[in-house]
Amino acid sequence: PFEHQARAGDRWLMADIEERPQIIYTLVTRGPTVVLAEYAGADGTFQQVVIQMLSKIEVTGEWKSYLYDEYALHCLMEEGTGLWFVCMADRAMGRRIPFAMLSALKESFKQWYGPAQIASAVGYSMQTDFEGELQCLVDKYNAPDADRLASLMHKVQDINDNLKENFDKIMERQDNVDTLVNRCQMLHDSSISFRRETERVRLAVWWRNARMLACISVMVILAVIFLVMASCGFSM
Repeated sequence: PFEHQARAGDRWLMADIEERPQIIYTLVTRGPTVVLAEYAGADGTFQQVVIQMLSKIEVTGEWKSYLYDEYALHCLMEEGTGLWFVCMADRAMGRRIPFAMLSALKESFKQWYGPAQIASAVGYSMQTDFEGELQCLVDKYNAPDADRLASLMHKVQDINDNLKENFDKIMERQDNVDTLVNRCQMLHDSSISFRRETERVRLAVWWRNARMLACISVMVILAVIFLVMASCGFSM
């Protein structure tokens, strides 16, 4: 079971790496043709493609990016030494991480080698010593936590989404409360109207009963008077 879990974890890790944009090839050159050291993180004909592209690039001493199908070639050129720090990455990776890696590569390379060594170096003369450093830098900037800004933005977006969801729930509850208050107000108004109508009906019934009672009383009194008058010999 443990071996199965380990294999599943490895497959998940490899799938995550394949889906995430990567720096796939990096190299240091003197000018467009003399490759001093390189590292490829994936199989392919990246070297031939990059060398062909470098031969067509104008030396400006600026940070340049060029698109090639689903890839992007990023160059950091140093006019004084003639060094070119180059990498090819997935196009979806953008420019920020590749150029951050190239800046770190430039600093590291100049710590390893002095101007005299750089000027006299021939092709691949630094490959054996510096390939490991290239791999370390590529692995570092390909790591999921390399783009801290994107990670923070993702966390902020998650927080924002949660806040919006909670706010929507609060507003929904508020709507329900408002509806309940309106219904309570309607019930209150209805109860007041019912009480008023009940009081009106009660008074109407009372007055009707009072009039009826008054009429009966008058009729009884008149009957008594007639009876008394008849018994006393009065005639109408």
